[in-house]
Formats: sequence, structure tokens, C-alpha cells
Amino acid sequence: MLAALIFAAGAAAIGSAGPVGVSTPEGGLRTAVNACEAWLLEPATWTDGVGGFPARAKLSSLEPQASVPDVALPPPNLRKNLHSWRVPVGEGGYYVTASDTAPVCHIVGGGPQDFQPGIDALLKSTEFRSRWGAAKQNRREDMISTRFVSKVDPALGLLLSRADRASARTDRGQLLATVTYEVSK
Repeated sequence: MLAALIFAAGAAAIGSAGPVGVSTPEGGLRTAVNACEAWLLEPATWTDGVGGFPARAKLSSLEPQASVPDVALPPPNLRKNLHSWRVPVGEGGYYVTASDTAPVCHIVGGGPQDFQPGIDALLKSTEFRSRWGAAKQNRREDMISTRFVSKVDPALGLLLSRADRASARTDRGQLLATVTYEVSK
């Protein structure tokens, strides 16, 4: 269902111009995670106007979205003052949704192609591993969730869930990630 919504949103955005975007699942996820890191660690990229966030964060492939499918939004308790973007990947993509009043950024991705190999490639990359350390991993049925802690700022956490193997179902969201910043009390 989510994959169909991401595909439909992409197709609507381009009419009959062909496939959306040229990004790979790995590159799209890199952009989405970088967007969340910038949003939460560099508020100067958006405090003078959310519209300028992609340019100030050097993430030109982020496409502002007036709305996103409900299934691509963060959990209801985190839905306050949201701003959303889409990172196109072939006929699918990633939705990135962040709050300007709560320290949270949410990523949901999928499409008709198998994103799992690209997701795994990013998680194993030197770039990702230099910025994030795995803290805990859980498996449930055919999904695996990993909690990461930022090496840049340990208050930043990333919980990322994805298929446990390639060639899994593509008729549902293939990635769900929430990045949060633990604010000291």
C-alpha cells in the first residue's frame, strides 16, 4: 500500500514525463538521513524559513510536499508542526517529515523496485559508519530494526527498520526510520 502511494505521488508530480528522479535507493536514503541530521543538528538551516532548508542544507534533491500520505507520517503523538519533502528514487522514493517544534524527523521509503540492497549498502558504507554506531538490533518476522547513535552528537538517535533480505515484498513500505534528538531536562 505505501509503495503504491509513493509511486502514485511520484507519478502525479511528473505527469507522463517518465520515471521520477535518478537517485538510487542508497543515494536517496543518504539524502533523507542527511536531511534529518541537518534538521536536528543545524537549525540555522531552517529557522529563517523552512522553504530555504534544502538549499541551506545543500540537499537540492529534496522536493517540498504540501501533504504526504498518512502512512508516511510519524506516529500521531509526533505530528506537530510538520514539514515534508520527497526524495525521488526511480518510480518510488522516500518521504522525509520533520517538526519545527519537536526534535524529530521521520523517513518512510519504498516503491516497486527492491530498496533493501541499497539500504544495506548505505548502512555498511564507510560514510554512514563514520557518523553512526549501531547500538541494538531486533528481528521480527521478515523485518530487522537497528538503533543507531550518532557519533557526531550522542543525543541524536536513529531507529531504522527494513526488510531482512533482498527480494522481499515491495507492496509495503520498505524502510521506516525515525531520528530523534534527546533534549536534556
